[in-house]
Amino acid sequence: MILTLQCYRCGIDYEYVGASPHPGQCPACGSPCVPPAGSLNVLNSTHWESANGLSKVWVYGLDEQNRPFEFEVAGKGNRGKLVALRVDGVSVDLKVDETLEKLPPAVRSELVDAGIERVETGLHKQSK
Repeated sequence: MILTLQCYRCGIDYEYVGASPHPGQCPACGSPCVPPAGSLNVLNSTHWESANGLSKVWVYGLDEQNRPFEFEVAGKGNRGKLVALRVDGVSVDLKVDETLEKLPPAVRSELVDAGIERVETGLHKQSK
């Protein structure tokens, strides 16, 4: 299996070749802020909703290297935006790190269960 990965911290693209999940660490900067190794197992999620329709969903999970992931999504109706991400206790700066393209399927499933069907990661560069 060949995976193309990108570090959420330094932005380097790199490949992992192997049969087991990748090591969960950037080979360039050593950061644990890389995509989940193997599948992400959701451990818990919390959903809060205000009377005016604003909501927050927190999804907590572990990848196959036992690295904890915490996703925080703010929502309004069926739309949401990723507002915080922590990988192995390290916060990913969503204003700087523009490498996350999509959420893991297990996280998306939790968000759909909470009524959020469309999620913007907020990490894509804005066109001018």
